[in-house]
Amino acid sequence: MLHSLKPEHFVIPQHLRTPWECPECQRNFLFGQGVMSLAHYRVTDTGEIKQGLVCFCSTTCLLVWEHPEMLGLIQ
Repeated sequence: MLHSLKPEHFVIPQHLRTPWECPECQRNFLFGQGVMSLAHYRVTDTGEIKQGLVCFCSTTCLLVWEHPEMLGLIQ
């Protein structure tokens, strides 16, 4: 599982101050203060499961969002 507490590793600097909404709890936060993860999600129209970079407000929301079987071994 790929994740980082530093969104600046994945996002160009001018987007780090972008207001964002957590996909898990819907809390508003600045993108640069979030937690980035290669997470799984379901496409609403097709039901297909895909993966992509997702920004959460906290590691708690990341862990609640991702199904335990998808997390792999966390060390």
